[in-house]
Amino acid sequence: MLRRMFKRAPCAILLGLWALLIGCAPAVTVAESGRVKIGLIDGDKILRECKAAKEARAAFAKDVMAKRRFYQEKEDQVRAMQTALKERGRDMDPALRKEKIEQFEREMKDLRRLKSDLEEELKKKDAELAREILVEVGRIVQAFRKKEGYTVILERKSVVAADEAIDITDEIIRLYDAQAR
Repeated sequence: MLRRMFKRAPCAILLGLWALLIGCAPAVTVAESGRVKIGLIDGDKILRECKAAKEARAAFAKDVMAKRRFYQEKEDQVRAMQTALKERGRDMDPALRKEKIEQFEREMKDLRRLKSDLEEELKKKDAELAREILVEVGRIVQAFRKKEGYTVILERKSVVAADEAIDITDEIIRLYDAQAR
């Protein structure tokens, strides 16, 4: 839904964000110590490089391989049924042939359903792993923001342009990895 919204009115959204930043900055500056401190993090980089994410990705990859092997075994069984039908189907009794064809069609349908179910399960698991890590990273970012006196910390994806000097991603990764020990 957000993607559709961004595609439809990117200029209006950007103008709204700029107005919000410009409108809020003086209020924040007055309320705080007289300066605005902004940080930037790259969530994708965190998910790629932190130790917990690497470990989760390794476990996830093992799970994916196991599920692929299971699917491949089922697919091989169905292909063997198909080959047997092609080779011996003409010589079979018509009633037996019909039964074997129906069984093959059921197996193909089950195989398609299995593939779909496995893909959905893996997507959910991947999303859940990412969510768990990002929730913990969010806690670390909040604590870091308070400790270091940041006014706001933004996600790189939502920023049009920024100086690399405000990127704190590596610091957040270091803190997350230290906390995970």
